Amino acid sequence: MQNKISILQIGSDNWSNQLNNRFDWHYTTISNLPDFLIKQTDPYRLEQDYVLLTDAHIDSTLLTEQIRDWPAYRVIYLTQDISTALKDILTERRAFYFEDTKPDAIATRIICDLYLGQQSFNTTFSESQFIPRYQPTIHFQRQGRFSAQFSGDLGEQWQQLGTLLTFPTDFTPHQDNVTWLEYEATDTATVALKFLFFDANDTLIDTQMISGADLRTLSTVGGLADYHHYQILVLGMGNGTLDLNVLHQYRSRHGLGHLLPGSDWQLTSENEEILSYFNPGDRQKPLVVYFSDMDRHAIHFDMVSQLNELGMPYLIFTDSRLQGGAFHIGSAEYEKTILAIIKSKMLDLGLTNKDIILSGCGMGSYPAIYYASDINPAALIIAKPIVNLGTLSEDKEFPHQFNQDWTLDLRRYLAGQMSKGDTAAINNKLWHHIIDAPWSTIPIALFSMDQDDYDGKSLPELLHFLTEQHTPLKHVVQHGGHTEKIPEMLQFMSSMLVLMRDQLRH
Repeated sequence: MQNKISILQIGSDNWSNQLNNRFDWHYTTISNLPDFLIKQTDPYRLEQDYVLLTDAHIDSTLLTEQIRDWPAYRVIYLTQDISTALKDILTERRAFYFEDTKPDAIATRIICDLYLGQQSFNTTFSESQFIPRYQPTIHFQRQGRFSAQFSGDLGEQWQQLGTLLTFPTDFTPHQDNVTWLEYEATDTATVALKFLFFDANDTLIDTQMISGADLRTLSTVGGLADYHHYQILVLGMGNGTLDLNVLHQYRSRHGLGHLLPGSDWQLTSENEEILSYFNPGDRQKPLVVYFSDMDRHAIHFDMVSQLNELGMPYLIFTDSRLQGGAFHIGSAEYEKTILAIIKSKMLDLGLTNKDIILSGCGMGSYPAIYYASDINPAALIIAKPIVNLGTLSEDKEFPHQFNQDWTLDLRRYLAGQMSKGDTAAINNKLWHHIIDAPWSTIPIALFSMDQDDYDGKSLPELLHFLTEQHTPLKHVVQHGGHTEKIPEMLQFMSSMLVLMRDQLRH
């Protein structure tokens, strides 16, 4: 059973009797807040998930100073009748404003939109999840594992191209999902998705359709009071080619973020998704820029709890492309957008490049190294590095437990085709990009496994490069394969972050 969300209500009227059964509820007035906090195990730590300010007018220096010390994205307020100083702190701490003041409505919004955790899933156009419907006038072919291509005359009206297989638990009663489709189209070809919802007797109870430009933004679907199962019909129309890849779905937060409360979603003009989460922490240097590792089942931000514990500002990226990630690199526009996001957070905090730590594990180690050439950071902290993507992606027997030719799609994405002759060029994307970086001035903390079965063969090449560049290096080696020693790796990452934070602040 999921734990209840913990709330600290601060206000004149105690709502405990109305909402205690839905939350782990705590209450205090503003004047009694110091007494409430001193009774906690740690008076300086916010022990509840959220603080809810319920007074209609607030002008309190005490509360303003306390919120300044609390983590970002943890305060909810219900009034605009507040002092300027408090308003500024609420903005800085990324507080959430609710217009509704009714307890039941507020409770519902917290549960639906500020739920704990990250909820997302992908439905791919792979052999296992997409059943094509063959038409005599339409040519169908697959490219890689997750590309389903239809070309030719798709008709003047919508016609079914296939069906995406789904799971009943994809939706929650009364809860919306937001979705977008990763695809390309040529000429007049266009695509639509029709969601069919059924009850336990297979009776159709609702139909929802998304088409055209709405598939290239986050569109709302679901929201039913109840249903038993559903289907997604893929429809096509026009003339040309449709290249269908992945349907991304996230549980909606209705404007309060995406994967996490306050997280950001962007789609480049080339229709590539960029997911990021910025937490200003204590607004002091350093800013940790962390690139998440691959995940074949759900899109998520790594290291959130560990970085929250450390308290310093951080920015996390996760890569949702190709059903596993494309190492946070790609076209010039994609990489330019990543760098623009990083620089905007530096500006927000008033920091320079030498106040930045780039970090990542596994897949995330690659962009940490790659973008170091563009940023010239204070330091790198990486673990289980993967650096030669050409060598990695030519291996059909890639050892990832749930891999189903993900590496082939990675290769197709990076080179535009799947040819063994592209291995060297793909490998050199990293080496050519980083060769001119001032590596002798960028300390690196590195954690590796002595039997890494992902990209372990490239580690000597990386170490040789760093030696040639006179890079200050702290290298810790553990025994085992790529997926082993996770606790030891996380401990290494956290301890190195603390060490480098303390060095940069003194």
